[in-house]
Amino acid sequence: MLWPHLLALTIALSASSAAPAANAALSASITAGDLAFAARGEPGRIEASLAAYRQASALRPGDPTAELRLARALQFAALSDPSSSRTAWAEAARAAERALRTLAPAWAAEIDRGADPAAVAPRVPPAGAEALYWFALAVYSGARTRGFAAVLAIRSAALASMERAAALDEQVDFAGPHRALGSWLSALPVGVGGGAASARTHFERARALFPAFGLNAVREAETYAVLVQDRKLFESSLATALAVDETAHPEMTPENRLAKQLARALLDGKDRLF
Repeated sequence: MLWPHLLALTIALSASSAAPAANAALSASITAGDLAFAARGEPGRIEASLAAYRQASALRPGDPTAELRLARALQFAALSDPSSSRTAWAEAARAAERALRTLAPAWAAEIDRGADPAAVAPRVPPAGAEALYWFALAVYSGARTRGFAAVLAIRSAALASMERAAALDEQVDFAGPHRALGSWLSALPVGVGGGAASARTHFERARALFPAFGLNAVREAETYAVLVQDRKLFESSLATALAVDETAHPEMTPENRLAKQLARALLDGKDRLF
């Protein structure tokens, strides 16, 4: 009987013809998201990029290209609008985890077996560096929106994951792993893993890698400089952020504009910090 064989052939041909269409749709969504994200500092553009990246993620869940772009855009949305940051960070964590599971299957297997997330961070290979960075950043940042108890609950896993990300690729997100570690170590008490000396080392490395990225200086001022009560460093770091030439590095322009807004607000409130 030939009918089952013809049916199987028809299904196979349909699948093969559907694949290029799905790939084209995915590519179109990512391209649309990239165009909107490039103008993320303009009204409505970050929302447009999120819509496109979400569509790409829905078309192929776990695809690193789509998921990492979605996590990155959600991070900018969280920074731009703190009132929506809890929701944005939660979604970013999910997107980054989906990518991480694709890029680091050994890590995913250990997590699914109930292993300590801090202990299995070394299982993430170099290919998973960016996914691990966005995942750790989103988890920690989301915990901060829920209070210090939530931070304490995830601190070990987040620190270990971010340290692994820094070891794998310290340049992702303009020295993001060092910027994050410097901020976290400045905010955490020594008894639970914090420390001024280590924080300073991370901020120095971030500045050395990307001196023109204003958020590196802003985070150093608002966390480390306040921790050690160094008013001179606080003011000089914010002055550095304010002096950044926004036109020199177009890929950093939206973040540098945001950094200047944050710097001005910190300077306005400096008498309450020192």
